[in-house]
Amino acid sequence: MKLLHFVDAAGTDETFVPAHTVNMIQVTDNASVIISFHGSDPNVTAQDTVDLTCATGKSDEVASRLAQEIAQGNHDVLKVIAATAPFADVSAVAYAAGA
Repeated sequence: MKLLHFVDAAGTDETFVPAHTVNMIQVTDNASVIISFHGSDPNVTAQDTVDLTCATGKSDEVASRLAQEIAQGNHDVLKVIAATAPFADVSAVAYAAGA
């Protein structure tokens, strides 16, 4: 199983998501990418999301890179942390649980 590891603040605000639960990667403007996925609570119908704030004009590149990374391999963890390769154009990572 491939896992996505989203880090907003190391050690205090991190979320691991099974890649197979991602149902959409959306470029919402030139500096934001929203990843939607099925949450862990089966009683909640709303999708959980992670919002990646990107450098201006880089959201399409970040979304494409994320999609490529998800598509490759099955037995690893992809760490998405601001200002760190391969996501150096990401400046913030924000998780929101579905309600």
